[in-house]
Amino acid sequence: MSTGVTDRPSTQPRTYGNWRLGRGAGLFGLGPIGTGAAFAFAVLAAAMLPVSTFAALLTAVLGVAILAPLAIRINGRSGLQAITARIAWWRGRSARQHVYLSGVASPVTGSHQLPGVLARSEVWEVETGRAGTAAVVVIPQSRHYTMTLRVAPEGMDLVDQEVTDARVGHLAAWLAALAREPHLVQAAITVETTPDPGTRLASEVAATTVDNAPDLARQVLADVVHTYPAGSATIDTRVSLTYTAPPGRPTHADVCRDVAARLPHLHAGLTGATGAGIAPMSARSLAGVVRAAYDPAAATDLTRDPHLTPDWPQAGPVATRESWDSYRHDSGVSRTWCMVEAPRGVVFASTFARLLQPDPQLLRKRVTLLYRPYRPHEAARLVENDKRDARFLASKKSRPSARDLTDLAAATQAAEEEAAGAGVIRFAVLVTATVAEPDQLDEATAVIRARAGEARLTLRPMHGSQAAGFAAGLPAGVVLPTHATIPW
Repeated sequence: MSTGVTDRPSTQPRTYGNWRLGRGAGLFGLGPIGTGAAFAFAVLAAAMLPVSTFAALLTAVLGVAILAPLAIRINGRSGLQAITARIAWWRGRSARQHVYLSGVASPVTGSHQLPGVLARSEVWEVETGRAGTAAVVVIPQSRHYTMTLRVAPEGMDLVDQEVTDARVGHLAAWLAALAREPHLVQAAITVETTPDPGTRLASEVAATTVDNAPDLARQVLADVVHTYPAGSATIDTRVSLTYTAPPGRPTHADVCRDVAARLPHLHAGLTGATGAGIAPMSARSLAGVVRAAYDPAAATDLTRDPHLTPDWPQAGPVATRESWDSYRHDSGVSRTWCMVEAPRGVVFASTFARLLQPDPQLLRKRVTLLYRPYRPHEAARLVENDKRDARFLASKKSRPSARDLTDLAAATQAAEEEAAGAGVIRFAVLVTATVAEPDQLDEATAVIRARAGEARLTLRPMHGSQAAGFAAGLPAGVVLPTHATIPW
């Protein structure tokens, strides 16, 4: 009970957290099905023991050999998933699927179409009313339709803590509302940082300088244009929304119009979270972003002369080569990491700030947050199952560990918040660092590990799927689980 009243707001910054990875109830992390199979092997071995000791021993060894890969965890994956990934990589490499050539060097096509999961993608442009024309990326094999908004956030400099808390609250409400968005599959927020060649500043100065300007002012502006870009960077923030086609097999044009019709509602909900302008990206803008990602050396020319931006069928690279832990594409070499574990405990609103800031050692850095919301009925069932499983895991031990008790408290709190109207969302983080030469990847890895440590994230390279991870960070709507060949 409070003993006094004050009009001064609290100076303590808000904290956030309660992220949790669901754990199925079962022995050794096998889950219900694996635990049932373990009991079945045990009963079968015990039944065969009076008949034949050798047969009983063979059954037990066979059960251990089958279930052990499911119980062992390697960087968040089970042993079976790790083995399957390695086998899939060997098969793809033997079939030369890790090498891509386009244009005149390709025996398949004369255009520079995008590689991998984006090979069949296309772009439709639709009218959105007051917002103008918006581009929708269509991936036919998954029936996904993606619209991307370019955001110009104000940043955190000279912003009061109350304003920051309000923006985080608006973003949380916007993400919770996505669960009720019809046919929405995924939302992706991408922050891409690149060294600024200074072309935008020079163009702005040239456009605003009058003919009768004093010589001293001209000289000062010329010095600013010459020196300022040396330590500056370009920050591009995008929000991509991916929808799936409704039942009934509608045409691409119909679905694209339906997606564009949702833009005013999504625009209004996102404005309060960013505090800045939002505009849909055109087909030419999307092609320019993709082209610069695959060929960083072309980014300067595209910035200086927008007319050089190709159409979507020509936005792909000339050649790529995927390795186990890196991806070579035209003039750049990239490595993509994915999140293994979210930050433990509570964090502040500025925890990810250093991870998103530019790094001069990198040609490009792209941080993508992927959100896949649960529908309300799915969320209710999920949180109740998680609470039941967490209670079972804590109660089966005579002295439960601190992590078990913390997990039970987090699951209980999640169930209570969901019952009060909160949303439940799966999320992941992808980080892509691009350098000019392969021998610079070690330095890039050290930079990303340091930034991830400051953000309290646990990252690991996307071994065997670098090309898909690279594409997932682009504004094209790649939903990785849809294209996965390894069961999760």
